[in-house]
Amino acid sequence: MKRYGVHLLILVGTMLIFSGCSNKNSNEACVHQASMDLDAGNYDAVIASSCADAMQKGAAYFGRSGFDTTLVINTYDKLGVNSSQTMTTSDLTVYMTSLVGSVNDNTLNDLDSASTEYEDIPNTSDLYKNAQFNLSLVESVKGLSFIKFVISDVTGTLNTACDINSNGIADGADAEACTLIAASNISTDSTVTCGNNTDYSPKTPVDITFPADNKQGTYSGLVITLSGTATASCPSAYKKLLYKDSSGAYWAATTSANLTCTGSDGNDWPCPLEDQNGLPIDLATSINTSVNDAVESLSTSLTTTSTTVQTSIQNIQAQICPAGPQQCTQAQISINLADYLRTIQ
Repeated sequence: MKRYGVHLLILVGTMLIFSGCSNKNSNEACVHQASMDLDAGNYDAVIASSCADAMQKGAAYFGRSGFDTTLVINTYDKLGVNSSQTMTTSDLTVYMTSLVGSVNDNTLNDLDSASTEYEDIPNTSDLYKNAQFNLSLVESVKGLSFIKFVISDVTGTLNTACDINSNGIADGADAEACTLIAASNISTDSTVTCGNNTDYSPKTPVDITFPADNKQGTYSGLVITLSGTATASCPSAYKKLLYKDSSGAYWAATTSANLTCTGSDGNDWPCPLEDQNGLPIDLATSINTSVNDAVESLSTSLTTTSTTVQTSIQNIQAQICPAGPQQCTQAQISINLADYLRTIQ
């Protein structure tokens, strides 16, 4: 009986040892597989992995959103070297064409998820500064993606070849710039046009809601009309959306990149994006917030006072609010953004 008991203890001990090794090997294999999937661009597998850490999942969401970290860094690095503290026309063209391709609602969702993963890494972690650097890339790209959302034409990308009103500005960017200007004019009962062979109607907005799509805000559908002859790939009219805040002022709304909503007027309009409280998302404020967050995160991650990447992101920030972070009103940001968009050539 005693000998049987000794054998049993040895057997159980051996099983526990091998079980521990098996669990360890299994976890190591899982971690290795997550790294392999990330390198291979198998982002869904990384996101679903039970052992991928926040850095890996953040990178996976960023990759799935359509962005390549190396390309983003190299682009910022190149433009940061070639420009001073003033954004140049060629810089913005690069941002809107080669860096930010076609975007849709899933792009924004994945960028939000990437931000959440990086933000969850505490400042006590050895990975904190790396996470903050990556977060700055995500937030800056998010700000640019917001812009791309609303300046994309019927192809889903900015078509710089479209300039039917012959003013040297890409039509998609021109239309959104006019939307930002129109919001300011409508709010002050002004009938000033957008200029540059671009106009908007109606001058007096008609409030519409989107009850069928469960949208809670009050909006105004706006038609931006460019003088010139439309073609199959270059339209002359763009449907845009303003929202009305609690004071009765109108602002440019952030809208879906690929969905339409049926308004209470019976017409189809770009579908507004709303925050978690069901409130309209202001376009200018969202872009400004993302870019400011990018600058702040990058400053946290760097041990030096200036890098080419930092210069590049600060250039974007300077165009949106030259006075500095948090120093511009919503109206000023809107007008600055309109001017910014009209630098695309």
